[in-house]
Amino acid sequence: MNQTVKDTNGQKPAPPEFPGIGVSLGWVLLFLVLQIIAGVVAIAVATMGEGSGRGMGELARDLSVIALPTIWSLVISSLMMLGLLWLYLRKEDRISLIRLDRWSQWSLYKTVGVAALLIGAGLGFNYAYGAYVIPDIEMQEQLRKLFAAIPDTYANSALLFVAIAVIAPLLEELLFRGLLQNAFARKLPIWAAIALSALVFGAMHMDFYAMPPLMLMGAIFGVIYHLTGSLRVTIVLHMINNAAALALG
Repeated sequence: MNQTVKDTNGQKPAPPEFPGIGVSLGWVLLFLVLQIIAGVVAIAVATMGEGSGRGMGELARDLSVIALPTIWSLVISSLMMLGLLWLYLRKEDRISLIRLDRWSQWSLYKTVGVAALLIGAGLGFNYAYGAYVIPDIEMQEQLRKLFAAIPDTYANSALLFVAIAVIAPLLEELLFRGLLQNAFARKLPIWAAIALSALVFGAMHMDFYAMPPLMLMGAIFGVIYHLTGSLRVTIVLHMINNAAALALG
């Protein structure tokens, strides 16, 4: 019988298989499925509500019709995922095991300095990649068109900010660093765990041309997570990065 032993603080630790690769990949797959289902439902509702006489297929391709419902579907599916993850992580000290309960093991100055250096190098690569490798192709073009099609109101801008700069970084760091990177690190060298979780992170965005810079940023967040020993740090940095990209884009 597989038994667990209490630690020195008298707390019952999580089972030794946490986080497992299969379970972690299952959470990533669930996230993708929820996004697809919520997106399909949102588009169906938006097109059925249009009384223009156009066909559903034509309406589904009209970004002015589906843009805002798509963002709402992203927010709703992501909040559902966060709720399910919270129920999962709050048991058996899993929050502590993914290091969500602490800040950096380094000083503030060292943490900020190393993070700025690594993220700055990543942004430099992204600029060179977009300017010289794929100069005639705009990365995440469909996503940018979707954002541009959303009616420009304060409420919609706030919704977009919350979705992209708050919810998405929190959920992605929990999934790809907290669960997946730790799961891979149980079986592989840390560099391989960082690389594989960054690969899945880039692939999940489903944009071929944007994969290299997305993978690099995922790897950078993975390195920072490993060095600082804090998932809080990468969540905050990911939020700042997304907020800056949203503002500049």
